[in-house]
Amino acid sequence: MGEGKTRGHYLKQKEQAFVRFQVNCGERTEIFGSQFTLYDFVSNSFSFSFKKKKLAVQVLESLKKQPKDFLELVEELKEGKSTLYLLCLSLERAGLIEKNGRGVPYHLSKNFSAALQDYAEWWSKWVGQETP
Repeated sequence: MGEGKTRGHYLKQKEQAFVRFQVNCGERTEIFGSQFTLYDFVSNSFSFSFKKKKLAVQVLESLKKQPKDFLELVEELKEGKSTLYLLCLSLERAGLIEKNGRGVPYHLSKNFSAALQDYAEWWSKWVGQETP
């Protein structure tokens, strides 16, 4: 990729590829009532455009079926490499997907749920409510 506005924009996007999960305690009823969807989860996790949220759902659903390398995802989802790379980078930094080395397939990860559990345990201890 050449120097200039395009490269700068790409590098800025790459630096900002992370998750900021929003907790809405009012959604607990939907979560336990099976009304909460993967799209709802992605919407709470990422400030992506509608199109990128849909693509994130497609990536996660695809990897739930089986691990895939980057080029398999590109081929399956018919998305540009740059867009898909930044999306996978965001999902990876969030702990939702991972790969163990270059050329290794992506797969779903348990890092996100482990991090949320750590936050919940810390909060419980901080407010004086030890978890069982």
